[in-house]
Amino acid sequence: MEKTEKDYINIVYALGDEYIENYYCSAKDDTYEAVRNRKPPLFCIPPKGTYSENFAQYVKHMVVREDQGILTEKLSLSYIKGHLTETNRKVAIEYRGMSLGEKRWYRILVIFVDTDEKGELEHFIVAFQDIDKERKEFSQQLLERNEALQTAYDAANYANQAKSDFLSQMSHDIRTPMNAIMGMTAIAGTHLDDKERIQDCLGKITVSSKHLLSLINEVLDMSKIESGKMDLTEEAFNLTDLINNLLDMVKVPIQEKKHKLRVNMHDIKHEQVIGDSLRIQQAFVNIMSNAVKYTPAEGIISLDISEKESSRVNAGYYEFVFEDNGIGMKPEFIEHIFEPFVRAEDTRVNKIQGTGLGMSIARSVVRMMDGDIKVESVLGKGSRFTVNIFLKLQNPEEASVKKTKENTLEIFQNNEFSGNRVLLVEDNELNREIAAEILTTAGLAVETAENGKEAVDMVAASEKDYYQMIFMDIQMPAMNGYEAAIAIRSLDREDLNCVPIIAMTANAFAEDVEHARNCGMNEHIAKPLDFGRLMQTMQRWMSVEK
Repeated sequence: MEKTEKDYINIVYALGDEYIENYYCSAKDDTYEAVRNRKPPLFCIPPKGTYSENFAQYVKHMVVREDQGILTEKLSLSYIKGHLTETNRKVAIEYRGMSLGEKRWYRILVIFVDTDEKGELEHFIVAFQDIDKERKEFSQQLLERNEALQTAYDAANYANQAKSDFLSQMSHDIRTPMNAIMGMTAIAGTHLDDKERIQDCLGKITVSSKHLLSLINEVLDMSKIESGKMDLTEEAFNLTDLINNLLDMVKVPIQEKKHKLRVNMHDIKHEQVIGDSLRIQQAFVNIMSNAVKYTPAEGIISLDISEKESSRVNAGYYEFVFEDNGIGMKPEFIEHIFEPFVRAEDTRVNKIQGTGLGMSIARSVVRMMDGDIKVESVLGKGSRFTVNIFLKLQNPEEASVKKTKENTLEIFQNNEFSGNRVLLVEDNELNREIAAEILTTAGLAVETAENGKEAVDMVAASEKDYYQMIFMDIQMPAMNGYEAAIAIRSLDREDLNCVPIIAMTANAFAEDVEHARNCGMNEHIAKPLDFGRLMQTMQRWMSVEK
């Protein structure tokens, strides 16, 4: 054994200092001898002797009861002979042992050395390593990881519950305007000879349709925000126009509830700015609509707009303060008002419809503009929302903004665009009929195409300056609107380089607007059609005979 031990003692030294006791063992003779051990031995194992007997005593007296069974099994000669081979040269066992009256974690490494002439295991090494610090650090990391997982799990459960509650509420909120639309349509159908009744039904259908559209838009916007795909566009606009449009959108409910509306614009040095006016307006409509909803009849709503000192070159810093003397909010709800899918639990507002997404969307939009929203509220006394945003300033030559006439159902009926011809490209028959009727009412000569390829062929076959404008849907068979616009711009005709092409589509996100422009379109109008924006677009791009 001495000669063999000298040949393989290097294996023990190769294990390093972390292995604190090492034993060179004979599987045939059931003997062992300590190699490079501490003195006295830490584990109270004699320096040499009978392997099976002394190691069994160690397990019995120095290993915690819960780990004795597994250690007895894996340290037995029968187990070692069955598992140590030329190809499987190590067996590792972790357990809890006693050292100076203290429980500690250890690892035993059983290492193959050689076989006899019959190929049976002859020698092996048993090495002990103290891994107590390693295991405790791992346990702490595991505990922290489990706590983090539990926190994430709880948050996910909360979010899922909030979404479930939201979907349940949305089912009701969507069905309500849908029921009104279907019901009023049925009533109108039974009173075809009663003009006043039909007008009343159409008015209620319009209101319900706009409400339904706002619900759908908020759900889609929240989806874009959560996926990180919401983008902002940059266009020139006028602050006064923005506020006027905002007030127009909330004018009817304000009048219905007989609210007193106070608007004050002061210290505005730069009225002509650049930004995403539609997103800003969306955020402001959410805030203003809430003020109208939650302020009782004959209450007071105020909007204060001012320009503050800006810390940025070529950018204005604007403050918009929305204030009401409505029902206010509980402190515990204010903490969650900007969280998506959350609505106040309050019997006073349970009948008021909404997604619970408006304020979350508003804050997301404002923060994308490097701004912020602050909220103050006292239950029973009212609320105050303060919005601060940065907006780029227009150059003087960019500051001319065309105005839209106040009475838009008048622009249509006055045939303002008579003498102009347009091409309407729309694959949906009903949408094509509606758009053609609107454009014809405005005095336009309207020709139609059912897909992009047909539109390109019609334009290519037309005379110079035949069409004064092209309205282009996007999702169509044969050739989509993007491809059609590129094809029209590529035709070898000078007039087709400047004929206005207007995207008129349900693809309504910021990236859709950008894609339309990159394909050669001049402007983008989202469906359902905003007639005021349609008129404004035609005035901007089409010559009008006076």
